[in-house]
Amino acid sequence: MKEELKKKIAEIVEENLPKLFEIRTYLYENPEVGGTEEKASTVLKAVLREHGFQLTENIHDIPYSFRAVWDSGKEGPTIGLTAEYDALPEIGHGCGHNIIATAPLGAAFALKEVVEKTGGRVILYGTPAEECFVSKAQMAREGVFDEVDVAMTVHPNTVNEASGKTTALDAWQVEFYGKSAHAGVQPEAGINALDAAVQFYSLIGFEKQYLKNTNIYGVFVDGGEKCSVIPDHASVKYLVRANTINDIKKIRDLFDRCAGAACMSTGATYKIWNNEPGNMDMVTNETLSHIFSEYYEQVGGGVMPHVDSSGSTDMGDVSHVVPTIHPWIGLNCPGLNLHSKEFAEATLTKEADKAIEWGAKALALTGLEVLTSPELLQAIKAEFAEARKAWA
Repeated sequence: MKEELKKKIAEIVEENLPKLFEIRTYLYENPEVGGTEEKASTVLKAVLREHGFQLTENIHDIPYSFRAVWDSGKEGPTIGLTAEYDALPEIGHGCGHNIIATAPLGAAFALKEVVEKTGGRVILYGTPAEECFVSKAQMAREGVFDEVDVAMTVHPNTVNEASGKTTALDAWQVEFYGKSAHAGVQPEAGINALDAAVQFYSLIGFEKQYLKNTNIYGVFVDGGEKCSVIPDHASVKYLVRANTINDIKKIRDLFDRCAGAACMSTGATYKIWNNEPGNMDMVTNETLSHIFSEYYEQVGGGVMPHVDSSGSTDMGDVSHVVPTIHPWIGLNCPGLNLHSKEFAEATLTKEADKAIEWGAKALALTGLEVLTSPELLQAIKAEFAEARKAWA
């Protein structure tokens, strides 16, 4: 039966390629930044309804999100797929989310037919605003993915890379409060918030040189307006990346210590708050990843070498609640950079067409293995349980 289902997966994906390419191009021509994906979500929901999926919109009150389910009504595992469809300001789909929307969509169509034979369910989650509001982080916290046995997606890249680690990310703004005074007439009556901010910035600069595998960069947001007035407010904002979410927590403690020291020397006070949402590090389920990589090579996509990324994704948050993979499928454009107009254009090429086809097939074939092999699913879950001990 499995060999017949493999052939069926290939047939269904190939039958739907014209529609997948049409949607990919439509998203390219109608880019919408995170939180505004009305057109993208509408076209995706419409085609899912045409294929008989049951839709729930705006899950957990997240605009333009959705949950599309095909339930066989028979006992079996639940395969989770995630789709992204937000674009970048001025650049459009320079991160290839028009492919992250369509390859998992093709896999969902194929797995719909598979679960009718094997039992189980397939669920495609529409996850907007990955670039700004990291909606999957909220979904993961609030239990959206607790219903699935595995979660999978693909991300376009210049070249192939197997699912590996990505970094944890957080964003903080540090506000310093002092007391205004005339800088020429009565400077002794003031408390200089800018002095506190400068000392803090310098302390972080000294400390970060001792932190391995971190990326900490900040800019001044406010430091006063007139030189004749001692500023009573100053502000610095930072974006912080590290290997794990536990490393991020340690850096947050460092920020408190440095801010406290700066305030102790100046008399100012401070507060630290999240000015942008962050996300956890990606913990790839290697058992599941190995299956995908083998199938991606078999269907024609080529070898998937293991390369950890210094970037971040909210798929990392999903990987902390369910076994997850996030492989990178190459568009054969090694000279380009992600988040560029040139990469957005690369999503329309023949190489991108093949990546959508291969990605959809490999995702569906990986799902088939999970659906038909209880021993494999047991191994996947055992690896996940062991991984959880490291971040508990």
